[in-house]
Amino acid sequence: MEQKLPTDIFNTQRWFDKDITDPYQVVAEFFSHAEVYHFRSVIKKLLFYAESDKIYKGKPPADVYLYMRIIDSLIRAAYVLKDKKKGSVKVLKVDVFNKKYYCSHYKFSNEWTDFPRSLALEEFCNPYQVFRKFFKYQDLEKWIRDLELITDTALTPARGCLMLDRLVTYFHLVKLIEAAHLIDVREVTHIGETLKNRSLIKL
Repeated sequence: MEQKLPTDIFNTQRWFDKDITDPYQVVAEFFSHAEVYHFRSVIKKLLFYAESDKIYKGKPPADVYLYMRIIDSLIRAAYVLKDKKKGSVKVLKVDVFNKKYYCSHYKFSNEWTDFPRSLALEEFCNPYQVFRKFFKYQDLEKWIRDLELITDTALTPARGCLMLDRLVTYFHLVKLIEAAHLIDVREVTHIGETLKNRSLIKL
């Protein structure tokens, strides 16, 4: 009997209308839902409220869970890409302020909000390093469990008792998102079957 391969390995059907099988398209759809600066803010607020006796404010719980599911898929895509040594676009250290290497095509983004402020210079040049460090810190299953715990705790009124380092967790998640953002800008030309509108990039 032929063994069936697992489907929806990135869990995209929980927030998207189909199963995405290409990790780069997971990245593309991730940033088509919200810009990098927005996800930075969501993670910061989730971690704050997870250790507070207050409930996450600013978004309905359904929206918060939606963001959690989108971030979950990005983590799974990064896991598949973590062994890639480097990207197809060579970026040198002198290119750190060259906007074409970090500015997205989205209308409301700009060079300030898109700039990956949490990455080291070497990580800016090769964002795949971030993926390897992310999973060296802890494995995929632990990241998924932590993300669910952070979200659930942030949405409850009782003070959370998270058995994790909030600051370290924040920087790992933000660096993951910023690294994925750089890969999206430099290497992903399409979202689904649609060519990105790169005329919106401010070069």
